Amino acid sequence: MTTGESAAPVAALRRREWGVIPWLGIALPRRRSLAVWRRNRDVFFQLWRTELVPPLLEPIIMFFALGLGLGTYVRLTGDVEYIAFLGPGVLASVPMLAAIFESVWGAYFRLDRHGTYEAILATPTRPEEVIAGEILWAATRGALNATMIFVVMLAMTPAYGLVRSPLAVLTIPATFGMGMLFAGMGLSYISRARSVSQLNYFFSLVIFPMFWFSGGFFPLDGLPGWAGTAAWFTPLFHAVELNRDLLTGDAGWATLGHAAWLAVVAVPSCWAGLWFLRRRLVH
Repeated sequence: MTTGESAAPVAALRRREWGVIPWLGIALPRRRSLAVWRRNRDVFFQLWRTELVPPLLEPIIMFFALGLGLGTYVRLTGDVEYIAFLGPGVLASVPMLAAIFESVWGAYFRLDRHGTYEAILATPTRPEEVIAGEILWAATRGALNATMIFVVMLAMTPAYGLVRSPLAVLTIPATFGMGMLFAGMGLSYISRARSVSQLNYFFSLVIFPMFWFSGGFFPLDGLPGWAGTAAWFTPLFHAVELNRDLLTGDAGWATLGHAAWLAVVAVPSCWAGLWFLRRRLVH
């Protein structure tokens, strides 16, 4: 091997290590993160017919099957109809799944099967910028799904009263922040996954229990005290409660508490995604 050939990988490694903050273990992502985001956006628009139909049909099916079907047999305390109770849960859980699927299944195939990350890293793009672009794109997918669900809820509001306050529009940016949180979790996991089958464990042990026990589909008051306490520590619980306050207009200090909880947890979640996946990309 010639000197020039041996210097090439060394130079690439130094480029990737440049700018790493020792106490963070990562370099701060910069503008090339948006280029990665745009790359994913362009692929999405090429497949928009298949990508947009399921997010639009899913909430409609859930509202009719659960809200109007199962809801005829459900009686909640007070004068709350079950379909109105269900709305905040659908508006939080379905976008969560969109962000998770993008940052787990989509990102894993770009990492392990399609060689997408390897191709991007052959450019001056840093590993942190690849990962940050993925986080932003997963959050965008979640916000896009939330927007479509919100439109469906607005259409159903005259008949079922799903949206009761102008504050409801804030659920869209709130979903974007929630998407970043879940994207960080998903990318952290795929950094350790070595096969597609291992991705199922993340959904079975983490995502689906959180999906059902978030207070979005039934009140948690009837569960044992320990179950309600465990649910409080999950991000989706706070997302559902935040949506419920914004949709009904009953915003207060508790609403700010839910938003603060999500914002505080999103920071270490995104850092973990950057740190863990960077180690796999570089080493």
